Amino acid sequence: MKHPPIAALAFALMVALAAGAASAQTILYTFTGLRGPADTCKWFDDNLNDRSLDALTRQTDLLYNRLPLPAGDDVTVRGSAVTSQGEQLVDFDLKSSVVCTAAEAIYGPTPSPSASATSLPASM
Repeated sequence: MKHPPIAALAFALMVALAAGAASAQTILYTFTGLRGPADTCKWFDDNLNDRSLDALTRQTDLLYNRLPLPAGDDVTVRGSAVTSQGEQLVDFDLKSSVVCTAAEAIYGPTPSPSASATSLPASM
């Protein structure tokens, strides 16, 4: 019986460790997701005001084929993007489909500073 070379064993170990390193995230909120990678959501958000026939056709197709994201499902985030307005987007596999949505569906809302934290204290 022939033994596998050490390099093949080392490679298999690296693949196993890399698979374990990607931790699962939980969908926190019930959102809808668009089919496709994060760049699809980025295009959709960045082109909401584009009223060309091609853009409207693609937007309609994406909206009719969106998926509900059930809260509590575990997913592994595969990619991310940022819209021109600064919104964070993520993509992941869900029921054999690649889905993208706002990152807050996974990570929760981004905290913003309170009004009192942004004002300067009164001088004495």
